[in-house]
Amino acid sequence: MPERESSEGAERHATPAEAESDAQRLLPKLLAAVDPERPVAIYTHDQPDPDSIASAYALQHLLARRLEADASIAFGGTIGRATNRAMVEHLGIRLRPLSGIKYAEYGTHCMIDTQPEMGNHSIPGDLSIAIAIDHHPPRPGARQAGFTDVRTDYGATSTMMFYYLKAAGLDLPAKLATALLIGIKSDTRGLEREASEADLHAYLEIFPRADLTLMARIESPRIPQKYFEAFHGALEVSALYDGVLVADMGEVENPDLVAELADFFIPLEGADYALVMGRHRGRMYLSLRTRSDEHDAGATIARVVGEMGTAGGHGKMAGAQISFEGAGEGIADEVRRRFLTELGRDPEAEPVSLVRK
Repeated sequence: MPERESSEGAERHATPAEAESDAQRLLPKLLAAVDPERPVAIYTHDQPDPDSIASAYALQHLLARRLEADASIAFGGTIGRATNRAMVEHLGIRLRPLSGIKYAEYGTHCMIDTQPEMGNHSIPGDLSIAIAIDHHPPRPGARQAGFTDVRTDYGATSTMMFYYLKAAGLDLPAKLATALLIGIKSDTRGLEREASEADLHAYLEIFPRADLTLMARIESPRIPQKYFEAFHGALEVSALYDGVLVADMGEVENPDLVAELADFFIPLEGADYALVMGRHRGRMYLSLRTRSDEHDAGATIARVVGEMGTAGGHGKMAGAQISFEGAGEGIADEVRRRFLTELGRDPEAEPVSLVRK
């Protein structure tokens, strides 16, 4: 069973004392769920973001130091965002594509920053999961894991993993500290979005141990021209519906762009919601960001997508995927209409273009 669940959309409230107590209590159970005699596989969600990468890196370090376990990190999809690629390259984090994983070779299967039935990963549904650690709202399938730690009162899974490392009495190497710092900073939008006291405390403890020069290089990477072309295209198709921005990008080079553009649009003055859609290899990817407390992003996008696909997220950010198989040509317009209706806007209203043509 998940260890301490918070209701969907609830304010995050974990304190440092709670975080340390929970980590000390749960650490023996986590370690007991591992078969140390065989290799371990750690799976992130598809298109892993900094929080997913950092928390997987931390779990790999924990299992190696405490159990001498040989753990590999695997991911589905691509690592397309420039900052995410720079993070992996500069910190020397070894990630294996999920397509190259032979599941039978591993004795322990772990999911980090995601969970069974989440819909944002490509892990086989019949794979026996030994460990699931996540900070997103719990799914019923998470209970199938041998050890489950799903708690929504944290702004980042990286924070949860920091307290596990602390409970284990392990020092933080500079590169791991840098990864965790970026993971927390990224998922909480610089501690401004859904960050708890425990997130802030972890950030301040990690900060002196991180390589800040390396962190600056990761957060300000060189960006290819195609990136700017994608932003230009997104600006041209963006439309405003009474405080709601919707952008259908069409085909995208990588799904990470959809989430990145949702982050880019949400600071727009007068916009409380930003929904970006993009197609990639037979699937439509959706990213929702909100500045309003009226609608929980995760619950909202789940209702909008409904039976068409899979969705997940929490208070201020969420995502979804829809397969084109059987979805029809008008899927983007159907999503737009459902989304605006869900927010109480008129889907027939004439939108205002974000930029002049």
